[in-house]
Amino acid sequence: MELMSRTITYETFTNLPMTLYAYQNFLRIASNTLTDANIAAHNSAVIVVNFEGLPELDGVLGYIEVDEILFRLTNVVRDAMNTTDLVGPSGRYQICCLLSNLLTSNHAVLAAHKILRLFTHKPYLSNDRRITLLPRIGVALNNSKNSNLKQLMCNASSALHQAKRNREPIQLFNDEERDLLLSGIDIWSELDQAISAGELQLVYQPQYWIASGSIHSAEALLRWNHPTRGAIPPDKLISIAEGTELMSKLTIWIFNTAFRQCAEYRRTGADTGVSINLSADDLCDPELVDLIRQAVNIWGINPANVMIELTETAIMENQHGSLETLLELKDIGFRLAMDDFGTGYSSLERLVQLPLDEIKIDMIFVKNMLTQHSFERIVSSMINMGHQLGLHVIAEGVEDSATYDRLQTLGCDAIQGYYIGKGMSLPELINKIAATNREISTDRILPNSNQNLVSSI
Repeated sequence: MELMSRTITYETFTNLPMTLYAYQNFLRIASNTLTDANIAAHNSAVIVVNFEGLPELDGVLGYIEVDEILFRLTNVVRDAMNTTDLVGPSGRYQICCLLSNLLTSNHAVLAAHKILRLFTHKPYLSNDRRITLLPRIGVALNNSKNSNLKQLMCNASSALHQAKRNREPIQLFNDEERDLLLSGIDIWSELDQAISAGELQLVYQPQYWIASGSIHSAEALLRWNHPTRGAIPPDKLISIAEGTELMSKLTIWIFNTAFRQCAEYRRTGADTGVSINLSADDLCDPELVDLIRQAVNIWGINPANVMIELTETAIMENQHGSLETLLELKDIGFRLAMDDFGTGYSSLERLVQLPLDEIKIDMIFVKNMLTQHSFERIVSSMINMGHQLGLHVIAEGVEDSATYDRLQTLGCDAIQGYYIGKGMSLPELINKIAATNREISTDRILPNSNQNLVSSI
């Protein structure tokens, strides 16, 4: 096959719509190239390059100009590759490269880095406009199991998805990551039915307030015991739902369930509130506040008894409308907490702007504070800073009496962790609150006691 017949240029498609034809032509030539006897005997790979800045330009520049930009980008990549490599569009915002006759498989990764350097920190000029593009790259190597173009492109796309999820510029495909992706797709497909069928549940981890010696609140934690897959970790469940319409449905289910159950245990005489987690995606949902307000009215919950927790990263991302959403929730009467404090990228300027009531020190600092003095100093500084800002401070991950005693000495307001109790069902929480209150009334819990607070639950 001659080189000219395998070269795809922008001029070839100038008079065509974007070109489904361009994509089909690339697939035809690439497939023939890959099955060529001489090519098949050497190392080869497929690289998929996705430009994350392009979709936003459709509504500004129009489809035709964005298509033209993609073809020019295709030419930029093609000119940087070897003459034996095939480069062409493989989607509206995506370029595909078939690299053949590689000396070693490592050269495919080197080629990916070369493509990355073409665009990193180098704005693209289009009609005097400076356009910043963020390339993400997936790489799939040819081997005995992945010898056809369809499978190689699937693998490269899977690697690209992993690069996006990990916020990495380049990702090399491996079978384990593909299996995780497929598992995620299956779980996502089943999640909607699980919400409707009542397969999900909330458990509650009590938060013990040191000064009063009582449980003032409990954090609602999501659980899904899948009928065939077993227990699915909550962070995996949330990551699968984020970015899809199921995130909103899942969030509203959590709020309605937590409100209903909080109303139940408060009717038993437990003067205890509930903490509920929101994700970064939730803050961007324009309907979120209205839906939560409706849930408040349905279950007759006093918003002052509800703490809404957001991770430090979610709060600090400063996405459009996120601060407005927090202010609206505050106006309703909810209290707000920054979760996992110390693990993100806090800006003190933004911190003082936020309508927070509480910060929660991440467990990584708490668990190491007794063995590493630097961690203890960090915890002490967080407690002091929180108090200077007029905020309550909760320490997460407290597992023993020594850590509890030290946090009490440092002036921490409350603790959460296995030392108090694991996540428990609603009836167990009610019993736990009642047992703790009885212990308070009989003075069996002393401020500096080494008594383990975990009950038999």
